[in-house]
Amino acid sequence: MPIYSDLKLSSVSDVDFEAIDEAVMRCAYATQNKFGRLFDERVYENDLAARLRAEGFEVHTQVPIKVSHGGFEKIYYLDLVVNQMLYELKAVSALFDEHKAQSLHYAMLQDIRRVKLLNFGEPKVRGLLLRNAILAPSRHQPVLRNSGWRVLTPQCDRLFSHLRAVIKDWGTHLSSQLYNEALIHHFGGETQCLQRLDVKVDGAKLGTHPVQMHSPDLAFTVTALTRNQPFLRNHLNTLLAHTDLHAIQWINLNHSRIEITTLEKDGNELGARE
Repeated sequence: MPIYSDLKLSSVSDVDFEAIDEAVMRCAYATQNKFGRLFDERVYENDLAARLRAEGFEVHTQVPIKVSHGGFEKIYYLDLVVNQMLYELKAVSALFDEHKAQSLHYAMLQDIRRVKLLNFGEPKVRGLLLRNAILAPSRHQPVLRNSGWRVLTPQCDRLFSHLRAVIKDWGTHLSSQLYNEALIHHFGGETQCLQRLDVKVDGAKLGTHPVQMHSPDLAFTVTALTRNQPFLRNHLNTLLAHTDLHAIQWINLNHSRIEITTLEKDGNELGARE
């Protein structure tokens, strides 16, 4: 199975969630009162789990989820599951968009409607309920075309074929890093795919920069931008101008819309928006 876990969650009802969450938040406050806000999140996780088990809840911690495609595998770990309700724990000074995105990524992997972030690093435990509006059927209906995708070598066709196969297995909306790691794997892993190229100005070398290569002078990059694409495009063109790359194949995962663009050193740019 492309996405597998021994513990398969189902979305809890509103009534069940309220009962679970009342106990979780009460125990979370008690945990922070005992340990303050400076410990590693695993300390809070274990103490919170013990308190909830003492109250009769079914609690699981560090639940593995395996995501695979072909020979690629990655394992994620869910911090805390209480009577089927998923909680992601943090111990940071403030919650940022990346924490929300990670939590929703886990909810999508389990195809459940809710996940709650708990942060023990603020003066008072902060809980943030996130709703996953994109369940599995919707995630497996991407808009994907290859018109405008400039095939410069057979490896470009291979890159696009792997992308389509991965999305068919996993659907859209997951972490862009996951898709990127899968593509790196299919092009020989980091030892072969990730290379450092010289950065030059007027022939003088200033240093090196890591790029992901799918062909000797062709690179690819995977992003998940929903806005400001022209801003990144300018930076990718700057990278082209100061390295020996001939072109960059840019894959942007804009929710269910897959945007693919070929950037070439001579300024020729072809793209497809879906």
